[in-house]
Amino acid sequence: MKKRWRNMVYNDFLDCWMIFWDESKSDYKIRCGDSFELHLGNGVHLLCRMELGSDWYILVGQNDTKFYLKPNEIYQVSI
Repeated sequence: MKKRWRNMVYNDFLDCWMIFWDESKSDYKIRCGDSFELHLGNGVHLLCRMELGSDWYILVGQNDTKFYLKPNEIYQVSI
């Protein structure tokens, strides 16, 4: 069975967010405009879009509510 949720971590050197596949053997660089689901726990998830201003943030909902991401956190996502 395919694992749905993957770790998304911030890469300081590349100044971007990365999703790791296959136990960190390969990765995917998230770019502005990329959409994905963010896992919040207990089966709750948000459909969101990545954007970059002065810092990386995600947009969620019909009103494009902005949430800034913390570079020291690991987020669970599905692309």
